[in-house]
Amino acid sequence: MIIDRIRARVRRYLGKIKRSLPRPSKPGTVGWAFIAIVLVALITRMWDLGGRTLHYDEILHAYYSWLFATGSSYNHTPLTHGPFLFHGAAAMMKVFGSSDITVRMLPALFGTVLVALPYLLRRQMGVPGALATSVFLTVSPSILYFGRFIRNDIFMAVWALALFVIMWHYIERPRTSLLVAWTAIWAFAYTTKESSFLLAASFGLFLILLTLPDLWKWAKGTLRLSNVRPAGDLLIVLGTISLPMWAPFVGMLQNFVGITLVNADPNDPGIASGDVIRAAVETGAPAGGALFIALFLVLVLTGISITIGLLWDKRRWPWLALLFVGITLPLFTSLFTNATGFFTGYWGSLGYWIAQHPVERANQPIYYYVIGLSVYEFLVLLPTLLGGLYLAIKGPRFDRVIVAWAALSFILFTLAGERMPWLLVGITLPMTLVAGRSVGLMIGQIRGARFAPAGFVGGLGLMFALPFMLLQIIRAEDVTSSVAFWLAFALAATVIAGTVVLAMQLRMNPAVAAAAGALGVLTPERRSPILAAVALGAIATLLAFTLFVGWRATYSYAGFERPNELLVYSQTGQETTYASECINRIADETGLGTESLRLLIGESDNFAWQWRWYARNYKNVTFRFMNDDQPTEPLDVDVVLISRSVESKLTTALEGYTRAGDISHLWWFPNSAYNNISLDSLLTDVRSAESWKVATDYFFDRKYSGDMYESHGVIYLADRHAEFVEGCTDLRATTPEEAS
Repeated sequence: MIIDRIRARVRRYLGKIKRSLPRPSKPGTVGWAFIAIVLVALITRMWDLGGRTLHYDEILHAYYSWLFATGSSYNHTPLTHGPFLFHGAAAMMKVFGSSDITVRMLPALFGTVLVALPYLLRRQMGVPGALATSVFLTVSPSILYFGRFIRNDIFMAVWALALFVIMWHYIERPRTSLLVAWTAIWAFAYTTKESSFLLAASFGLFLILLTLPDLWKWAKGTLRLSNVRPAGDLLIVLGTISLPMWAPFVGMLQNFVGITLVNADPNDPGIASGDVIRAAVETGAPAGGALFIALFLVLVLTGISITIGLLWDKRRWPWLALLFVGITLPLFTSLFTNATGFFTGYWGSLGYWIAQHPVERANQPIYYYVIGLSVYEFLVLLPTLLGGLYLAIKGPRFDRVIVAWAALSFILFTLAGERMPWLLVGITLPMTLVAGRSVGLMIGQIRGARFAPAGFVGGLGLMFALPFMLLQIIRAEDVTSSVAFWLAFALAATVIAGTVVLAMQLRMNPAVAAAAGALGVLTPERRSPILAAVALGAIATLLAFTLFVGWRATYSYAGFERPNELLVYSQTGQETTYASECINRIADETGLGTESLRLLIGESDNFAWQWRWYARNYKNVTFRFMNDDQPTEPLDVDVVLISRSVESKLTTALEGYTRAGDISHLWWFPNSAYNNISLDSLLTDVRSAESWKVATDYFFDRKYSGDMYESHGVIYLADRHAEFVEGCTDLRATTPEEAS
């Protein structure tokens, strides 16, 4: 009887939801345009998804997800960020099996969803602006590159943009369903990556500013929390559901009071100087009596959250809080199989990364993201800089917020201690909104203008001619004898002269137009279409070059094998894939299979890590440190994989084995290439032809004369398998010149 009542209520509830949903209709022109862009995004995300060898961090994520999927436990640790990735990747492996493709399938699908989300902002951004944003998200080199990685950053990008969409839709038309989505996605964000705290700080600041008048009235006692404006609802829900997780932030002040709320990382430079004391507990955890202080802080913040939440809405808030806990707790505790996940999730997520801040892993300079944006994201950087100031000053509230989000993201990620190439995704995302909105306004300016096509073509020509002239000046020994230079010069001069002619066609005084430089004396109504058309032409040129840059970084096997990309950090060498294919071929063609083929893998220099994943299906694998514990007798295995640093120590043990090839098992783009840039060095380099040549060689051709950081390994096959040596680690690009 009770079950029947529950069923009846569920049916009524589902019926209400069904009636409230809009009836499906055929997509119009705009809908088909978005569908086409999303299909292109899907293809670019899925194309050759398993071509590149898994990155070092990808292997970490893939290997532990595979263990989780095959029945082993997974224990959350903030070192590897949130548990959402591991649960999601394990689920994909359960369904599709384990391979380089399947572990990247979920990020690729999320990257496709990211491209679709601007459709939901077409009213706020305008249709051209939303379409432009989707295009920018599709072709962005950093978003494309890391959107095909089993890392957390593409997930965070989807959560961030989805939350932004929900925020504006709720502000314009409040609905409980949007509050439910707001709560659920924040729960997924907090269980995905700790950058969610930076996102919450940014969105929280925007909501505070939008709600400030109501908050002041509430503080004076003249307004109830239940009556705050919609932005206040979002602020209260965000603040109350997650406030206890912010308790470790107090650890930023612990040195002033002499307690350890957030235990220091072992690599904290303050430990060596004596300014910081590390306790014998996990990094980011409270130590000694501070444990009780931490517990007290969490309880106080929980009490504040409950009080404010119930003051706001006694009916809805408990269910929203339960939803947040109902998502985060199972994920942090690995579906309730890991009790310590409660502490590592709700305290350690922020505590660990506060402890990491002074370490500054990767040792990147403060201007690191300026370099990254200039090299890869110039397509969105230009319209963001061109339109950002205008939107911030003259745009409506929506425009000012997206500009503020872009600026704040850049500042927060720059100030954070760890600067990595994949964090470009979080900086680029809000910039695509600003750039898309700016391009949308430019398109609106040129509608109906009879000279728009000429201005657009002029912008194309100008953006092509000026860089070409610059390259000729830098690279040619005798510029004046270069026919190409003078052709480019004539093209640029023609574009500029054409602009003057256009001004004259607008019935301006030719003398005034010539003297004042044409555009400077045009009224805004006449000037804006010209500038917009030329700017769009320039952006179209940058779009074409961005397509090439993104393709080169993401799909080029030359770039896989001898990477010269700034995006490369701790990238596993492509030889690992070839060596793995070679080992699989031996197992198949000799009949030994994965059960009987014997592998010895050296742990020295962290060489073995890649093989935790690539040898996961082999049952007869021995991992061994061989720096000080070398075998003294010839080995009796089929394949030996070791770091090159121990190769000379194993001469006797490797009797009866054939060296099959080298494995560059880790690559880094060297920090030394840009780590010492200063104002003085810039002023010197800008006057140096050689410096300009180095910069343009890298920007256009990815030529880099220095050595990449790389770790070396080697593979040996037993002589009985010598027939498989040929091609075991051969690169498709055999020389650095072919690779570049």
